[in-house]
Amino acid sequence: MKNQLLIFALLLAGMAAFTGCASLTGFQDGRTLGKDSGELGVSLNFSQSPDFNDWEDEVDDSVNVDIPELFFPSFEFSGRYGVADKVDIGVRLNTNLNLGVSGKFQVVGDRESSFAMSLGAEVGTFGLVSGLWNVQIPVFLSVHPSERFAWYLTPRYIYQFTSYTGAENGLSYLGGNTGIMFGGRNKFGFDIGYYSLSVDEGEGNLGLLQIGLGARFPLGGRK
Repeated sequence: MKNQLLIFALLLAGMAAFTGCASLTGFQDGRTLGKDSGELGVSLNFSQSPDFNDWEDEVDDSVNVDIPELFFPSFEFSGRYGVADKVDIGVRLNTNLNLGVSGKFQVVGDRESSFAMSLGAEVGTFGLVSGLWNVQIPVFLSVHPSERFAWYLTPRYIYQFTSYTGAENGLSYLGGNTGIMFGGRNKFGFDIGYYSLSVDEGEGNLGLLQIGLGARFPLGGRK
């Protein structure tokens, strides 16, 4: 019983640490910025902790611990720059101390298309010296009925691990973000994301929910 409670406590502490690392923020559509154009972004996000009670039965039927689900806030700041007409590079940092560097390549449409799709990749780390890393593979999809409104959908896979135990031991996130962006030159929006987390196949899943409010401010030649 004591060992099982210890396992459960370690699971809680480990998941709390891991879920505070990878950025689950959206606010990106399927368009790229265009060559020599830049953009700054800021968002306030609220993440819901997983329901660890979903795994309670898998630890031990005799362990009856009610762990509350909590919402915790974070700010995220981002920047993107167009190195080519359909290629962006970006960086983002949040108050959970996750730093990510990303690339984005538009494969469908252009900056004026009513439908756009881009492929992305991101590498992130928590606290730089912690040894925690995450790799993200998003697909950015968006519909633009007008230049003042867009709806986006971003399916995403994330793999998170620590260099101390090796890349073969980590967490898999599978889910995505959806939301709207509106406005003229400056864009404002609402984002919601949901991700299913799993450690190993057959060991159960946990759900992570995040909602946020954000804004994007273009720099350079973009109109």
